[in-house]
Amino acid sequence: MKLTPLNIVSSGCIVFALLLFFSPDKQLPVQKGMNGLLTGLCILTAIIAFISDLIFRKFIPLLGKLWIVECALIIFTVVLMVILRVSLG
Repeated sequence: MKLTPLNIVSSGCIVFALLLFFSPDKQLPVQKGMNGLLTGLCILTAIIAFISDLIFRKFIPLLGKLWIVECALIIFTVVLMVILRVSLG
């Protein structure tokens, strides 16, 4: 099993979803009633990251190039989210 950036993202999303799911509302008060939605989004993000990692592994056999492509995808996604957040809100 190779360690890749999308594996790290998917495992982080699963840990955060479990943290939101098993914590009482008093410890992590995101917003009232929003913990279930955020848990579902984290699980969905983990599934998408896992499937994307499998697709990238299929087409990019070298581990060094795989890290570069996956890090570029993560950076692109984060920059796009920041741009959308600033322009919409």
